Amino acid sequence: MKKVLVAGASGYIGRYAAKAFKEKGYRVRAMVRNPEKITLPGEHGEPVIADLVDDVCRADVTSPSTLEGICDGCDIVFSSLGMTRPDFRHSSFDIDYEGNRLILEQARRAKVEKFIYISVFNAEKMLDISNIQAHEKFAGELKASGMPYSVIRPTGYFSDMAQFLNLARMGIMPVLGEGDKRSNPIHGEDLAAICVDAAAKDETDIDAGGPDIYTYKEVAGLAADVLGRQPLTVPVPLWIGDSLLTAAQFINRDIADIISFALAVSRMDSVAPAYGTHHLREYFEQMARD
Repeated sequence: MKKVLVAGASGYIGRYAAKAFKEKGYRVRAMVRNPEKITLPGEHGEPVIADLVDDVCRADVTSPSTLEGICDGCDIVFSSLGMTRPDFRHSSFDIDYEGNRLILEQARRAKVEKFIYISVFNAEKMLDISNIQAHEKFAGELKASGMPYSVIRPTGYFSDMAQFLNLARMGIMPVLGEGDKRSNPIHGEDLAAICVDAAAKDETDIDAGGPDIYTYKEVAGLAADVLGRQPLTVPVPLWIGDSLLTAAQFINRDIADIISFALAVSRMDSVAPAYGTHHLREYFEQMARD
């Protein structure tokens, strides 16, 4: 029976990946900073995984000594590790690049068979954004390492779309630009299935989206429909977003990255090959009930 290390196991994708690997017959080591988090459901409906994984390893990539031996006894390393919220102490390069590089170093020492990494769809079009640079710099090192690998690039997660429900509840729905750019976000469970399949395949680069394509205006309308509300729609011209970005660059790089990413996806379609069976309306209905 093969063993997998799931780095970032307390996150949205990490939880689903840990569950999917376990259900496929792998032994699972969950790497987390705070083991208590995985004893509770995730904020976007992710499963509790504390009782289904085989062992839990407490480690923090900003403290390299805690990573010593993290990959020992593992055949596969899966990492969805990355910054998800602004952090005034660490940059995206500290976590998304350097953190994953340290894990790769441990994987090479342990002679791991394969490393599976989650990056970002259309990354090559957004390399002016520092956290995208960090993702792709690590992906480049992974490719150059000589270790078998798969880099999976999802368009976006259902958990990201939950912001539309929150805005609809507040009664106000900002729409950046025309709101006409299309995307097909993917549910964490569907993405996890792709990751598990990648462990046994030779594909090195996999773009992945969900089964349904929406414009951002359509996602906003779907959220409002599910909640039975009619929020005030507030158009936000892209030039205002650009001005906010300029101001944010003087305040905090992570906040600036969030704004940069929002502006980037408001200027281009993000539609990848479709996978999975989960639909955004069903996810919104579930989140509205919880």
